[in-house]
Amino acid sequence: FEEDQSRAHYNNGTTMKFSLIFIIASEAILCSNAFVPRSMQRAPVVAFMSDAPSDSSDDNVVLTVDAVPAGTQLVDNVMNELPTGLLSVTKDTRTKMNEALLKLESSNPTPEPTLSALLNGVWELKYAGGYTDEWAIPSPTRQAALFLYSGGYSPGLFALALAQQLPSQLVDVGDLEISISRSQPRVEATVGVKLLGGSQNKVVVKARLEVESAARLTETYESASVVGNNVDIPSNLQYSREMYVTYLDEDLLVVRDASGVPEVLVRKG
Repeated sequence: FEEDQSRAHYNNGTTMKFSLIFIIASEAILCSNAFVPRSMQRAPVVAFMSDAPSDSSDDNVVLTVDAVPAGTQLVDNVMNELPTGLLSVTKDTRTKMNEALLKLESSNPTPEPTLSALLNGVWELKYAGGYTDEWAIPSPTRQAALFLYSGGYSPGLFALALAQQLPSQLVDVGDLEISISRSQPRVEATVGVKLLGGSQNKVVVKARLEVESAARLTETYESASVVGNNVDIPSNLQYSREMYVTYLDEDLLVVRDASGVPEVLVRKG
C-alpha cells in the first residue's frame, strides 16, 4: 500500500512539474514575440504525442514547430500590393488588390467591426479601388456620374479633390489622413497644404457616421473647410453613402461602398 502511495505521489509530482515547465515555456514564447515586429512573428504550433505505444521512453513529448499565421500572411499580401499613390491605380494593381483583399476579408478577426473601439483612431487612406476607365467614353460628366451612381467618393478623396483644385503653382498638397472619433461628426478627413511663402494650412471635410448594423455604416457629408474658408453643407444637399466594414484589426481597416469598391486604410503612428 505504501509503495502504491509513493508511486502515485511520484506520478502527481511529475505531472505538476511537466505542467509548470509547459506554462513557463509558453510564457517565454509569448514574451519573445512581444519584441518581434508583427510581420516577423511566428505562432508556435504545439502537437502532443498520441496515446499509442512508441519507442520513446517518455510518452509526454511536446513538438514545437514554427509556422506563419494565416492572418499575418494575408495582411502582408495586401500591404505588398498597395500602390505608391492614391491616384496611381492601374488595372494590374486593381486586379492584384482585389484578389488579395478577398482572401483577407474572409479572415476578419473582428466579428462586429462597426461596434468595435478599434474603428476609432487616425488612419491613412492607402488605396481606393475606383473604377477602370477602359470601357468609358471620354466625357466631362463621367466622374460626376460615377460619384452619384456608384457609391461616391469617401470624405478623404473628396478632401483630396478639393485640395487639388487649388492652383498648383501656389499650393503644395500634402498627405491625407482620416480621423474617426466617438463624437459626431465622427469622420474628419484632412489634407495638409503648404501655401506659397511657406505658411501651412489644410483642407478638411467632416462627415457623420451612423451605425446601421454590425457591418454596415452610413456616412453623410456635413461640412468642408478649404484653407480657412468654412462651408456648412445644407441638409438637402448633404451627400451620404452606405459602406461595409469587411476587415478590421489593430492596424488595418478595409471598407467597401454599396457597389463593392474597396478602400484600404492603415492606422497612423
